[in-house]
Amino acid sequence: MIQDEKKQQNVTTYEIDNKKYTVITKCTNNAQNIDKLYDVICKYVISQIN
Repeated sequence: MIQDEKKQQNVTTYEIDNKKYTVITKCTNNAQNIDKLYDVICKYVISQIN
């Protein structure tokens, strides 16, 4: 069975220390593993801080 997924996409621009950052977020209704997603996001944020 093919299921149509309606994906929302939000684009937000932040300015920090005179640098502009664009954040693109996409939402899905059926995330497979929230814990894995959380780990990936945390690792990305930590890598950007270092």
